[in-house]
Amino acid sequence: MSGFRATGRPARIAVVGAGIAGLSCARALVELGVRVRVFERESCPGGRVATRRIEALCFDHGVQYFTTQDLRFEAVVHQWHADGIVAPWRGRTMVLAGRGQGEQVAAAPRFVGVPTMEAVAVYLARGLDLRLGNAVAQLRRQAAGWTLHDDSGAALDEAGFDRVVLAMPSASALPLLADLSTLAERVATVAWDPCWAAMLSLSRPSGIDFDAAFVSDDPILGWIARESSKPSRAPLRGAAESWVLHAHPTWSRAYLNMEEADASRWMQRAFAARRGGPLSPSARGPTHGGRPDVSRAWFLDGSLVTDELPFSGRPAIKSPYR
Repeated sequence: MSGFRATGRPARIAVVGAGIAGLSCARALVELGVRVRVFERESCPGGRVATRRIEALCFDHGVQYFTTQDLRFEAVVHQWHADGIVAPWRGRTMVLAGRGQGEQVAAAPRFVGVPTMEAVAVYLARGLDLRLGNAVAQLRRQAAGWTLHDDSGAALDEAGFDRVVLAMPSASALPLLADLSTLAERVATVAWDPCWAAMLSLSRPSGIDFDAAFVSDDPILGWIARESSKPSRAPLRGAAESWVLHAHPTWSRAYLNMEEADASRWMQRAFAARRGGPLSPSARGPTHGGRPDVSRAWFLDGSLVTDELPFSGRPAIKSPYR
């Protein structure tokens, strides 16, 4: 811990980003006796495990599930399960590799947050000094450390910090690092894949005999999941099923600037074709602001690790589309 203490007092560290990485980092530092403050621009923690609420429906439109491939993480998830934060998702998952043909994926334990994925982030955030709705627009290096500023130039914490951890997408981190750290060059090399996500409710059962699928034979869709098949989801009101559709990164990149309503329409058509027939007349994408609800997200296709911090570890980056 010698590298984390300023002279005569515990170090103060700012963590920018309250996704799973930022919250986990903050908790680990707090357990080591460090004073930590977490800054998050959104109104809730979670990042890509955040939940979209539209009318009476909830959708996990980002991260769909997670698995345990490390004994240390397995112990953590076991405790989360005991605490009622996560549960196994035993939905039938397929790989669709040909029209009308599919292969069931081996039943590796898949976990989801309950009642939504957001529950994991809320659980990790408990007890932390978390400042929501605080967007960090600039870092300034001072003689005594670092100060964080909003887009008006106002300091978000006058006392400043000894260290700053950026737990955020590289595209957001790069402007903060420019001219301040050699990490900027490494951050600039990290590539991201875009992903259109659409949220769909059906007034009648779809008749699809699986709950999720990796789609490898469709030019538009890359993943489809029956959201309502996940455990402990709230009863649907006015709908028989709810689905999350992820477009393939190649299609998403080609049509990243498409109007949201058009992207939703194309994805619904692809889903209907996969289903083998038109959707029910009242099938709809839940609306928000009068538009079918879709979102644009960025998924990491690469990794960036700094060896300057003793708790660094190399992340395992996987993609269902490769």
